[in-house]
Amino acid sequence: MSSKFSKGIAICTYNRANNIGEVIKGVLDTMPDGCRLVVCDDGSTDDTASRVAEFSGVTYIRGPNKGVGANKNRAIYLLPIEKGWFEAYEKFCLYTNTHHICRVQDKIVEEQVPDFGKWCQDKLGVTPIYGPSPRGDLTFFTNMVIRKVGGFHPDFVGVGHAHGQWSDRVISANLVHHPAKWIDLAESAKKFKQLGDTSGGRWDHDPGEIQEQIKANATIRKTLNDINPRQYIEPFLP
Repeated sequence: MSSKFSKGIAICTYNRANNIGEVIKGVLDTMPDGCRLVVCDDGSTDDTASRVAEFSGVTYIRGPNKGVGANKNRAIYLLPIEKGWFEAYEKFCLYTNTHHICRVQDKIVEEQVPDFGKWCQDKLGVTPIYGPSPRGDLTFFTNMVIRKVGGFHPDFVGVGHAHGQWSDRVISANLVHHPAKWIDLAESAKKFKQLGDTSGGRWDHDPGEIQEQIKANATIRKTLNDINPRQYIEPFLP
């Protein structure tokens, strides 16, 4: 592996001052050497900034509130509690040419390619598990995704559909070489503690407002034209 191979972890948050410190500490205690940690704050109105400032060596980026599509607030819901999760995901991506991994929880679909799962267990020591849809509370991806697909579409505001539309583009770009599409690793999934995913932060907004956001984002998802992916990639180009 090249010495120039870089690694980064981003924690995306919004009004989570009560547990952002616990999450940062969990990442710092378990992440591999040479890894950069960035906290992206989607315009929090609580004490998030001061809590992040308690930790040295953490990059803090704050912008105006734009919603989950812009900031990936769901990353705050998982807390790493044991080393080895990053390395397992990294090895799986490198050896299987899988460039996108997302959290699989609650519902797990059956392995469609048994030989693939067995090979991963025998050669890599990991067990792939598969979900029926993408979850955004943890997403692991390589820089190939940014180069070929780019980031989230800027039209999504609030909650709903932004991650699904993005992962659809990742899959359409042939960056997940498995028919189940949404993949996690059982061994790495066990190295996280669930902090809750439907309360606090953005979920403290009016329920009617949240439903309107989801409805509006569903309409956006149906009308987007993905013929030219450059609109997604350009913001990440040097």
